This record gives sequence, structure tokens and C-alpha cells, in this order.
Amino acid sequence: MRLLLAAAEPLALTDGILSAEDVCALVAQTWAATVRGDVDPCVLNPGAAGFLRALAAHAPEQVAVVVRGAAGDDVPVTFRLGPPSSTGARTAWVEAALLRPAATEASTSAGGLGTATSYGVGQVVALAARRASRVVVATGDGGAHDAGAGMLAALAGTGAGPLTCGGSALGATTAEDAALALRAREALRSVELVGAVESDLPLLGLHGASGALAAVRPALATFAQELERAHGHYAHEVTRALEGAARRDLLSGAPSLSGPTASPGLARGVAQRAAADRALTGLPGAGAGGGLGFGIAAAGGRLLPGTSVVADVVGLDGRVGAADVAVVVVDRLDASTTHDGALPEVARRAAARGVPVVVLAREVLAGRREQAAAGISGAYELGPDSDAARARVARVARTWAGSER
Repeated sequence: MRLLLAAAEPLALTDGILSAEDVCALVAQTWAATVRGDVDPCVLNPGAAGFLRALAAHAPEQVAVVVRGAAGDDVPVTFRLGPPSSTGARTAWVEAALLRPAATEASTSAGGLGTATSYGVGQVVALAARRASRVVVATGDGGAHDAGAGMLAALAGTGAGPLTCGGSALGATTAEDAALALRAREALRSVELVGAVESDLPLLGLHGASGALAAVRPALATFAQELERAHGHYAHEVTRALEGAARRDLLSGAPSLSGPTASPGLARGVAQRAAADRALTGLPGAGAGGGLGFGIAAAGGRLLPGTSVVADVVGLDGRVGAADVAVVVVDRLDASTTHDGALPEVARRAAARGVPVVVLAREVLAGRREQAAAGISGAYELGPDSDAARARVARVARTWAGSER
């Protein structure tokens, strides 16, 4: 039999945390040692740390640069370049998570998060745009919650002002500051910008970027509320700056913010402006990466699910079609993993080809009805440690292969 093996996230076992690559290695080795057949391992990283590793075979050229990190210090990072097409066009791949500072008490405090900037992301994008006609940015977690303001400033060529000082400073954004979004668009006028987002969070609201931060870290709830207000003011100013600006359909995945004025009345104008604000701040993925998705959209880019982007590059359709069974490994099988990430991506493509999907998880929380709705043919708990995981993988391999080597 032929097995497609997909993983996209770390596995938190009691004897160590395995990266997605290590997860694939553990399952592939155990499966191949248990039953006859071929195993095709596939890492589908949606935009967190490891995005560039997942694309290494398909974007072999690395370019090393030094840029401003999220904490404001100079950091060395790399971006990758894919091979040129028949027309000479190239795609550059950028990973925001590479600019995240080391986890320290200062960097994870409200003060540290409030001053962290995405400026370096903009610097990398600008450098990548000189060598490619398409730049894909994995929003990931770069440690900044500045709604992409720093990135816009860097693309616009300015190194000072509220947009460069982190999310907490965005409440002081002026119309002049927000106009940097137009300069950022102009800087990328000949480049297709894409944000590979790891979630469909909007920028604002209870389920937006700041709301998600408060949910994960309740101790920062007050800070998250302050950040929400600052993001709201900044986003409103950016939307105003973009009003009437020509939007390039090729690049923009957001609903148009421009158009003829239907009524000269003040009330109608206020309503139109509020709708424009919601169009951009409510865009699925605008809140990804601490709001980096919003910055990408404001710069004229379009937002795509990161897992889908990686899946297309690594040829997932063909690999699923060649498999007898697809195995997806997740840390927890719950409502989140059945909705976002590698599992629904593989399940959707497997369903179109009649390939059964099996899930291996450290912990299975989804019931059978939820599993069936997600297109899962079987789900198995791996156990707490690597020895238990190997034993369970061997049993699952025998079950689905129907015979033991």
C-alpha cells in the first residue's frame, strides 16, 4: 500500500516536543518497519516557524539579510527564492516568525509586546521584491502585534514615527502617518504580494487579533483592550488614506474601499466609511500574525490560507491521488484542527479522490459525529510519549494495511 503522511504542527509528548519534520520521521519509520508499502511524508506548515523548511526542496535558493527584529535589534534572517519560470518570473518566500525575539520575560510582557514591530518584515519584503515578481509572506507569529504598521513603514522607506514603534503607539497615528500605506503600495507596484495566513482571524473584535491574545494569555486582557483601541484608530486612518486610491485587482483580496459617492449627505458618508473600515479590518486573516495580515492587505496584497499555499507548492493533489490512505498527525484533534490547518486541507483533497483519511493525535477530543463531518475515517490517540506513539502507529499500520510484514 502507499501512504501519504502529512503533519504541520509540533507534537507535545512528555519526553519532548517533536517538530513537524520529526513527527513525520517517527510515523514514517514505524509504519515502514511494520507493513509493506511506501510512505510519502509531507510537511504542510501553514505559516508558523518552519514555513521555509517545508518549502526547502521547492525553493532551494536562500538569501541571507540583516534586518530590524521585532524587538528592535538587528537580526540575521533568510528568505527563499523559487526557480524561475519559463518567463523568468520568480517567487520569493518570507517567514515573519524568523524575526521573533527569544522568549524572555521582557519580550512577552505587555511592554515588550506593545513595542514589538513588524518593521523587519517590510525590510525583507522590499529586498525580496528586487529579485522576484511575487512575494509570499507567511504571517506566523513574528512576536509583533502592530497590525503590520512597521512593515508598511519599512516599505514606504521611513524609519521613524508611530508606525515603527509597535502596537501601543498606533493610537497616535495621524493621516500623514497612515498615508505611508499608499507609498508602500507604490513601492510594490510591479510585485504580487501574498499573505499566507495561519488563521482566518479578523483584525478587530472579540474574535480578532487582540481578542485572541487575551484568550491565550488572560493576564494581558487589559493590555489587549488597549491594543484593540489603538488598532482600531490606526485601521480607521489607514482606510481613510486608501479611500479613492486606485486598487489593483491582481493584488487585492480585500473588498474595494473606493467607489463613487452615492450621496453627498454626511450620514451616508459616515456609513460608507464605516463599511470601508469593516471591509478591511474584518477580512478573514487580517488579524493573523498580530495583524500582519491587515498590513499586507493594506499594502495591496491578498490573503490566502497558508496550508493551501504550501499544499499547492508541494503538489499535494497528485500525492493524495497516488495514495491508498492519507494519515494526518495533529497534536490535538478538536474543533480547531478540524476547521483549520493540515487536516481539512488533506481531507478536502482526499474526499475528491475517494482516499480515506486517518488521524493520529496525542489527544482525541472530537467525537465520532464531528470526525465524520470532517471526513475522517478513523482517529487514534498516540499516547503520552514517543514509545507509546510508536506502538500505536504500528497497530494502526497493521489495521489499515490488513497484513503484517
